[in-house]
Amino acid sequence: MRLDRYFRLCIGEAARGLLGHRRTAAPAIMIIAVSMVVFGGFVLVSDNLNGMLESWRERGHAQVFLDFDVTASERQAVADAIRDSASVESFRYLSADDAAAQFRQDFQELGDLLAFLESNPLPASFVVTVSASARHEEALVELTEGWESMPGVDAAQYDLQVIRRLELGVNALRFVGALLGGAVLLAAIITTANVIRVLVVSRRREIVVLRLVGANESVVRGRFLAEGAIQGFLGSVLALIALYGIYKIGVAFITAGGGPLLAMIPLRFFNLTLFAAIIGSGVAAGLVGALLAFGAATRLER
Repeated sequence: MRLDRYFRLCIGEAARGLLGHRRTAAPAIMIIAVSMVVFGGFVLVSDNLNGMLESWRERGHAQVFLDFDVTASERQAVADAIRDSASVESFRYLSADDAAAQFRQDFQELGDLLAFLESNPLPASFVVTVSASARHEEALVELTEGWESMPGVDAAQYDLQVIRRLELGVNALRFVGALLGGAVLLAAIITTANVIRVLVVSRRREIVVLRLVGANESVVRGRFLAEGAIQGFLGSVLALIALYGIYKIGVAFITAGGGPLLAMIPLRFFNLTLFAAIIGSGVAAGLVGALLAFGAATRLER
């Protein structure tokens, strides 16, 4: 039998079988959808956080915080040292008042807190853009340590320090997502296997007749594999629809002022690779469930 004809036969028989037993197959499809929503949700959050961290890496920013009692000569000396550095692309001075104004702009919900304080707690600083050739750990450490040693400087830090801490949180999120998504996906595989096993048992007589008339084992089993794959595909599609709805609600929430920290994350939906990965994971779960159900099929009388 030609391969394309074989696939059409298996998919056609699987579609008819699922339509005829849709009440039995629906729970497996829904559980696969739920598992893909859980797994895909963690992937979506992780991908957006990675995008945020990548954009921060590309900025190459460092910040030199000055003492509150810094003198004009000390501040000028720091500015000259930054300007004379071959690793600096550009820099700007941010006064304490400018820092407070920027804080109020970036964190509108928290900016009013500054009005209750007796003095401005934000120090003046220099915001430095490091050249592309120096945007690595060794060069940044050398730069910030040199600036920190100067009179009038309280501290110096670079984005990679913050990024490194955030990456720990992203990796922890991935680990939790893998555990939780894997557990729910395992439940989906078991449910799919039980559904396929029920379908195999309910068609025992039909399968026996097929074998008696000469149908080979690949045709008999292929239809059940196709049923598992279709269940996984439908569950994944439902999950992607749900995730897109959640994504649009999240974007609308942030656009309407859903929090200063969330507004710093440039949200994006799945790219083509992740989209295919979610679909592929659902189909794989359905196929594995169908393979597990073959224990019942092999016990059928020939």
